[in-house]
Amino acid sequence: MSHAYPRSALAAMALGAVLISTSAVFVKWVGIGPTASAFWRMGLAAVLLLAWLARPDARRAWKPDARVFGLLVLAAVFFAADLWMWHRSILYVGVGLATLLGNFQVFALAAYGSFVLGERGGWRLWAGLLMALAGLALLLAPGWESFDARFRVGIAFGLGTAVAYGGFLIAFRAAQAQRAHVANEAMLWWLCVLTALLLLPMSLLGGEALQPRGVGDWSALFAYALIAQVFGWLVIGRVMPKLPAGVLGLCLLLQPLLSYVWDALLFGTRLGAVGMLGLALSLAGIFLGLVRGQAKQAPVEAAA
Repeated sequence: MSHAYPRSALAAMALGAVLISTSAVFVKWVGIGPTASAFWRMGLAAVLLLAWLARPDARRAWKPDARVFGLLVLAAVFFAADLWMWHRSILYVGVGLATLLGNFQVFALAAYGSFVLGERGGWRLWAGLLMALAGLALLLAPGWESFDARFRVGIAFGLGTAVAYGGFLIAFRAAQAQRAHVANEAMLWWLCVLTALLLLPMSLLGGEALQPRGVGDWSALFAYALIAQVFGWLVIGRVMPKLPAGVLGLCLLLQPLLSYVWDALLFGTRLGAVGMLGLALSLAGIFLGLVRGQAKQAPVEAAA
């Protein structure tokens, strides 16, 4: 029996998930503030994408109309808020947990679909939400009393990240749907530029130093921008339409799963038996949330 999707698309999707799973690692490695590192992620990515925009054929497909540009500005506002909270969550609670919390965005999207668009979530959504919350409780409840205020704020930032990222996806989806002749690479470039312009004053007002501290910081920031923002996003964006919802959801679950692997290998974070069960339940719940709707809707909503 042959698959309805090309194996090359499956391999590319898995590669994209692996690439973006490294995001939180670079944030942890960088010695500058969380907002400053977010600014460099988007600023350096914009510079790197100029290599694509320099092509003669790309110059004809880079300028969006006023409506699409407005949606890109809105998407950048949400994305700047997302990175502001997520980078702090990474530093406060760790690479794996912060990434898992951010993936709860599937339920923020479901809430938008239900309350704004009148969509019906179905049993998969409710079962997924209950499983994800039960898994999160298993991850947090046993040690909750011993967690300090910084850790608890990090949990709140992680859940706020999910809401902000959901808002970003809604706005960016709308912009992509109306982009007409504008290339996907150009849409990503505009997003990077606009988000960097928002993060720059946020960093300065927060009293963070923008200057990276030596070769180590520059290397981590450059890798962050190139691997996670440019390569990861471009790969995923190209192959998403070629895969069914279930396969896409499983591939995207590599991001939070591998984040825990990187957390264990690089930073010594360990989960006990209860924590492993909680992680498995949360991932299963997120998967059900990713594939809750019709096959046409789920791939787009699974973009996180």
